Amino acid sequence: MNSIETPVVFVRNGPTERWTIEATDFARLRQAVGPDVMNAFCRCFVHADRLTSLIGFASSSEERYGNDSPPFHRDLQTMVWFAVGTLRELASAIRDLRSAMAKRGTLDLSSTPWMTLREVERRWEDEPFYRNMRNLVAFHVDPEMTEKGLSALSRQGRVVLVQGERRPQRHTFLSIGLEALFMGSDMEFGDFEKFLEEVGNDQGVGSAVEEAFVLALNVAGIPFREDRPGG
Repeated sequence: MNSIETPVVFVRNGPTERWTIEATDFARLRQAVGPDVMNAFCRCFVHADRLTSLIGFASSSEERYGNDSPPFHRDLQTMVWFAVGTLRELASAIRDLRSAMAKRGTLDLSSTPWMTLREVERRWEDEPFYRNMRNLVAFHVDPEMTEKGLSALSRQGRVVLVQGERRPQRHTFLSIGLEALFMGSDMEFGDFEKFLEEVGNDQGVGSAVEEAFVLALNVAGIPFREDRPGG
């Protein structure tokens, strides 16, 4: 495929470490990659950035509150459940991206980033357990699940309702909600830990999305040029 005449430019901004990657003619770049492919990539970018932000939120919370504090455990659990929903949405976008690239003959499933993306897609799009967790515990919390969990907790007896350090709301954890959610999921603790591990591993998928995009630019024959300040 012929290169477009105007390249993508790698720009370093001043003396700082901040940088940008710019397209000098985005309309032509979009056409070369494929409008449908670019659309699907944009959806993947949105979800990948959200996953990166969630990791950042958890790190900031740990620094602020300490990793053994009620508010950090609250923030960590919130990050996990939002990540579940985001991973499910990302898997759907990956499937659309894969389909669009396959139609154009630009898909290389044997490449390193696509092996990672396919694994995430299979887990969150094809496996019923992972796919359904989005609908049960992520952006939507299933009332039947929490009711089932509350019944289990009633048989348990003593239950922690709320945890906290000092009085401000930001230092509290309304832990009864998570307890009901977990107890209503019918997961053994070992299975729950494995689930959390998979979520944590998949949160790093943003790097694979970026690498797949660079490969797509290479296949489209779009060159890179590095511009240095004063160069």
